[in-house]
Amino acid sequence: MNRTLKCMAALTGGVLCSVAIAAVGDDAFVAQWPLTLPASDAGAYQVELDDAVYATAVSPALCDLVVVNGDGRQVPALLQSAPPPAARRTTQTLAWFPLPATAARSGSDIAAISELDPDGRLRRIQWQPAPGDAPPAALLVDASASELPLQALVLDWGDADAAFERTMRVEGSGDLRDWQPLPAGGRLLDLRRGEARLVERRIVFDTPVRARYLRLTPGAGAGTMPAIVSVTGESPAVTDAPVLQWRALEPAGAADADGGFVFRLDARLPVTHVDLGLDGNATARWTLSVRGHDAAPWRTIASDWLVYRIGAEAAARTPPLALEVASRERQWRLVPDAPSAGAAPVLRLGYRPERLVFVAEGAAPFSLRAGSGRSVRVDAAVAPLLADLRARNGGRWAPAVATLGARAELAGAAALDDTPPRDWGTWLLWSVLLLGVLLVGGFALRLLRAPKPG
Repeated sequence: MNRTLKCMAALTGGVLCSVAIAAVGDDAFVAQWPLTLPASDAGAYQVELDDAVYATAVSPALCDLVVVNGDGRQVPALLQSAPPPAARRTTQTLAWFPLPATAARSGSDIAAISELDPDGRLRRIQWQPAPGDAPPAALLVDASASELPLQALVLDWGDADAAFERTMRVEGSGDLRDWQPLPAGGRLLDLRRGEARLVERRIVFDTPVRARYLRLTPGAGAGTMPAIVSVTGESPAVTDAPVLQWRALEPAGAADADGGFVFRLDARLPVTHVDLGLDGNATARWTLSVRGHDAAPWRTIASDWLVYRIGAEAAARTPPLALEVASRERQWRLVPDAPSAGAAPVLRLGYRPERLVFVAEGAAPFSLRAGSGRSVRVDAAVAPLLADLRARNGGRWAPAVATLGARAELAGAAALDDTPPRDWGTWLLWSVLLLGVLLVGGFALRLLRAPKPG
């Protein structure tokens, strides 16, 4: 009896072990890509997805993308959108002129002592201080050359001979006659104590301003303003347009009964912009719909979409349509508001590749696997880790960039079978347990039937 129980325990353990090994085997994914890490001690890494990865993935949410370590075990990973384009601050050197005390007072007519060119830019201020006159009481800044509104002014005076600290009153005008006060945080200073120096040169406006001319007048404070060397205008940060990758699709067939065209996309791309390639001069309104497969209903994502093209390639045309939500659908449909005799349009889909951020947990080498009939990536708490690392290393910190190697086929199309696998281990375990119950019952029955001793 003891031997029988030992055999059942050994058999059960072997079955469970084989099930566990199969769960982390290569047969669950279509393909994999080896990952090259720039440094072995970065901890957190990011890899940009390419077209081959998007074409291999089948999950609409890319849940079938995982990173595994050298032991074949999944490591914590998080899918992130492409980072937003960098914002750049525009600066421009502005012409400036000193003003006498008479021109610094409220209500003064600076136009009477100014010389302007035909574009309204200041050429000079007709003021020649006589010997013994006080230094300039204010500054006149010509901001007419700035095409963007101004967020701040930066005054440069080099090294001040003496310490000073002054508030600055800022006024704006379009004709050098009528002046309006502009709300600004203007407090300039240049203070020293020993080798330490504290300098503030910026005058920041509460809101961006558009004024042809600016008048700066020192206010309350201590010390005398030093001679100004230059004035620079700062405009609000401008975000560059995203750089998109484009996929051009031809219609999958002739127009349907409604005059619509169906396009098939072979990858789970995160499409954010849509454009049409039209032949020659054309204008039409379109309805754009998407769906995941042939049996699914069409879902409209843009209606009454006006698209036109006039003249040569660089002539007037509508800009690409920006979608409110990125779409990964495989089928796209365009229906015009009226039949057209022109050539079928070319559908252009724009996207920015996403990044899979992962923690290098366990032994190398690491690989990216994609394509599975069952969504297998487990949500991991990677975001709090990234926030902590960014706080420790500065706001510009980013995970180290890993690169994809050559694609290697794993299970191929067999991995796309979404039929739940038979749990042979559980069935065998119950069979062994049932056999054990029968053996114990038979043993007990034999004991009951055995003749009792005299």
